[in-house]
This record gives sequence, C-alpha cells and structure tokens, in this order.
Amino acid sequence: MSDLPHFTQATRELTKQYTKALDQAARELGRKGTPEDRVDWEQVNQRMAEWWKQQGYRFP
Repeated sequence: MSDLPHFTQATRELTKQYTKALDQAARELGRKGTPEDRVDWEQVNQRMAEWWKQQGYRFP
C-alpha cells in the first residue's frame, strides 16, 4: 500500500488541472484515421496514473 494520499483527496484546483491533462492526453493518444478509431483509454489511464504520482497522489 502506498503512503501517498488517494487522488480523490486532491484540491479542487489540482482536480481542474487533472481535467485539462486528461483532455490533452486523450487528444494526443487518440487514433487518427477513420471514424471507427477510438482513444486508447488504457494508455490514457497509464499516463494519468503517472501524472497523479508526479503530483504526490495515487491513482486510482
């Protein structure tokens, strides 16, 4: 078990920053091409877990 606090305990300002980072990651990791292409959410989640870790929180 990690000693880091859970991301749900983050400040409102940090949560707003997370929303922006999530949107950016989804856009960057979105597959370009046909309309059938989708965002690779597994990669997005991995990136967001790393982002939260850098902020000092564990995710999820």
